[in-house]
Amino acid sequence: MRGNQIFRDKLRILMSNVSEPQQIFTGLILLTGEEAPGKTDGLFHCLSEFSVQVVDVEQIVISNRLILTVLITLNPSHQGAIESDLNLYSQASGCDIATIFTHQSLTPLPNGRIGIEITSEKLHPLLLSLITNAISQLKANIESINRTQSNPTGVLFVVSGTNQDSAKQILDGLTFDESSTIRVFAL
Repeated sequence: MRGNQIFRDKLRILMSNVSEPQQIFTGLILLTGEEAPGKTDGLFHCLSEFSVQVVDVEQIVISNRLILTVLITLNPSHQGAIESDLNLYSQASGCDIATIFTHQSLTPLPNGRIGIEITSEKLHPLLLSLITNAISQLKANIESINRTQSNPTGVLFVVSGTNQDSAKQILDGLTFDESSTIRVFAL
């Protein structure tokens, strides 16, 4: 019981000082494997046995392949036990799991993110290169890229470090084929 109270106190302090960078112990977990029901649940069930906090998570499935990343905060003394349980889950599920444990400062999610969505009948890498180059010219950062639809293919870039007007201005100067459309919007 005392351990749970200490964890709650640390969590309360962590949450109240989100804007102040501080070194905390984190574990970055990468799970990859064939997509099947229950794999994500299995990972979170494995982690639920420990006093950890999930601070970031991202999952994608491409061509029946699952890629799941989870960033947790934890007590450094629990690292070995968590790695051991993750290895057991990896063997039981047939997934590959890699981990990186380190002390780091957590950065909050950037404010003022925008969405840049491209749809195209034939999504060629050159088209994506034009967009990523424009984002680079803006000195902005791509936070995530996700497919939003099929037929035509839609891809959404979530971008931080720029604003909607600047992005529209630079993207309006690009030439796309007739089957491609692009839109920029605030998130």
